[in-house]
Amino acid sequence: MKIKKILALFAIAISLTSCSDFLDVDPKTEIREDKMFNNESGYKEALIGSYMLMGTPTLYGRDMTVCMLDAMAGQYEMKSTNSYINAEKHRYDLLESSFSNMWLQQYKIIANVNALLGALEEKGKKVLHPTNYAIIKGEALGLRAFLHFDLLRLFGWGNLKADPSGLDRLTIPYVLRYHKSTTKQSTEAEVLELIHKDLKEADELLAYYDSYGPIAKRDDYELPNQDGFYSNRRNRFNYFAVRALEARVYMWEGKYQEALDIIKPTFIDEEPIRWVSADASINVEEKARDLSYTTEHIFNIDITSMYDALKAYTETYDIKSGFSMSQNDQYFYLTQANGELLYDIADGTGLSDYRYLRGLNKTDATAWLFLKFWESPESTSPGKNKMPLIRKPEMYYYAAECYNELGHTKKAIELINTVRMARGILYEKNLPETLSKEEIDAAIEKEWRKEYIGEGQMFFYYKRLGKPVPNATVSGDDLFVIPLPEKEVEIGGREDYGKTDIDKNN
Repeated sequence: MKIKKILALFAIAISLTSCSDFLDVDPKTEIREDKMFNNESGYKEALIGSYMLMGTPTLYGRDMTVCMLDAMAGQYEMKSTNSYINAEKHRYDLLESSFSNMWLQQYKIIANVNALLGALEEKGKKVLHPTNYAIIKGEALGLRAFLHFDLLRLFGWGNLKADPSGLDRLTIPYVLRYHKSTTKQSTEAEVLELIHKDLKEADELLAYYDSYGPIAKRDDYELPNQDGFYSNRRNRFNYFAVRALEARVYMWEGKYQEALDIIKPTFIDEEPIRWVSADASINVEEKARDLSYTTEHIFNIDITSMYDALKAYTETYDIKSGFSMSQNDQYFYLTQANGELLYDIADGTGLSDYRYLRGLNKTDATAWLFLKFWESPESTSPGKNKMPLIRKPEMYYYAAECYNELGHTKKAIELINTVRMARGILYEKNLPETLSKEEIDAAIEKEWRKEYIGEGQMFFYYKRLGKPVPNATVSGDDLFVIPLPEKEVEIGGREDYGKTDIDKNN
């Protein structure tokens, strides 16, 4: 790939100062006139470039996975000097620049995806092999839905099953074209409808053309892969990622049967994504351990030197400054007492749990460190530089929740136990079939907490269900609805829907 072309394409986006400014850019710009989309490699480079931007520390390389969102979800303990202490304390007024950067960077990627989709519509069929056209378009549509949905989960309204009034309230703009005019805000219902529309089209394209797609290929089917562009589908938005995101969106809406209708045939009956092998990935020498379980990744992104942005939050080490020496104080941790409570050590349940045995550095009882993304200097781990954005256990937890809500408690317990045994928990420690609906709900939440440390999903879990965040001192909208960036209100003409009527009048 011609990396210079990728950087040239995205230099335009990076140089702009606000989301509104970016969406106001004249479409007759370099992004459309540099002939990037006159050949096959240009489309591929544009797509890969979008994934590259997703890996920045502002987004999925740090803040929207390991750090900011998990601090907001109470997944960690930390020192008062930690740079994410305001996130843990939900002092959102002090985090305006961080949230503004998330918004800005996410919409910049969306704009580039829209430029790609516009070029596909304009001349893609004349330039691309039919399989390339279908897969690139399917990926781009799925990626557009994914990026908007995470913005919605952060800045929009949650707990829709219990409070559907959020569907009629203004939220983010859903941007469908790379164009000059500013896109108005939509209601949550309108955004969700557009997400479903993009995913439906992506599903139809990838079900046949993607190598993961379930539709039998005709004799004339070709997958041009001489350059290895399709060699690792997990690194990009593949067919299974589309199906998983469809389920994630239905769960957000509280549509349990619809979510189950996707998850059961796609991920449970056929089980195309295999569970991690302890012998191959976990109980191996330290430098080769794969503690994010890449065989279970449905969708991940490659991030060059990913650990550089995460090291301070994972390790204790000395910092030399001139003639003085200090210790890194940014690391996240669990105390021994809280760690043993989370992993059910008192009754022996967690003693065989891979997440307890290998996922924690338990050298210091006052601060157990997290090892999911820890990287040794000589690392040969398959998980090196790979950030998971969707993994298999999420589908099982959703299905368990669906069965529980639909009155099939035994099926719910069976699925929870399936994940627990895949994590090394002994059969005799299985959850009993006699658990009540409320006990199953509590068990699912605990399994989410153990499984998804460091991946940014727990805050969205609590928001989706309106559940309290552990140790949070605020609740409701004050906890879950992130205020719009100030520039979007002042310059972009957005309505700051996060404020109450009283606030607006002051």
